[in-house]
Amino acid sequence: MRKYVLTILTFFCSLTLFAENKLAIINDPDGFTFVRSGQGKEFKVADTLFTEDFFYFQFIDNSDWAKVKAWKGRQIEGFIHKSRIQEVEKLDYKKQKELITKTLDRHRVLAENFQSAWKSKDSIAYRKTVRELEFHSDTKYDPILTIIPKYFCSTNDIEILQLFFATMWADKGSANEMPSFSIGDCFICNPNLVIEQLTKIKNIEQKKNIFDHIEWGLLNHFDVDENGKSENKEYDKLKAQLDKERKKASP
Repeated sequence: MRKYVLTILTFFCSLTLFAENKLAIINDPDGFTFVRSGQGKEFKVADTLFTEDFFYFQFIDNSDWAKVKAWKGRQIEGFIHKSRIQEVEKLDYKKQKELITKTLDRHRVLAENFQSAWKSKDSIAYRKTVRELEFHSDTKYDPILTIIPKYFCSTNDIEILQLFFATMWADKGSANEMPSFSIGDCFICNPNLVIEQLTKIKNIEQKKNIFDHIEWGLLNHFDVDENGKSENKEYDKLKAQLDKERKKASP
């Protein structure tokens, strides 16, 4: 089974990018906008962002332009006008759900395609599907994972939660830790609803997989020592609830 592993450098660079920048899509009726090398139309075009692209931005004090970064198989970095930016978290919940659903559905299909290619020992299909899956993870899946917790905690949307479960299971060979961080944060804000939906899953291995994701997410969120101990009472309560449900799910 492949383990497409992020290097330590790439992983921490990604976390820094997510932490310091806000996720956005373009707001342009033409369906694209130019990324320029400086703050103004007089600067040369460095690249182009399209409707389907996610990117990260930071506003610049006393400027109508924002610094943007994106990854599309290559690093894109430059400036676009503030008017061309639509922050994803400021979309209404219907539009956020559409973006999340589209991204999770696509990632699940790509993960299933990869699993099929791996099981069939088709080397050509394997190389093709792993490239597609990794590219989608870098450009779509990882970015959308950063907004799922806030969306879920605000809406209690069980359809998105169930789709997230299905996507994590389809992509179970991945060493990507970001799904764990995302589902862990969902569990923190509404553990009862997450558990309620988990109990509906019949596949024991799938349940175990999601329990593992949640536990790793909790360990990341709270200050937990190398022995799994924490002085945080909220962590202790959530971990006890998780362990109780995990025990129930064991045959």
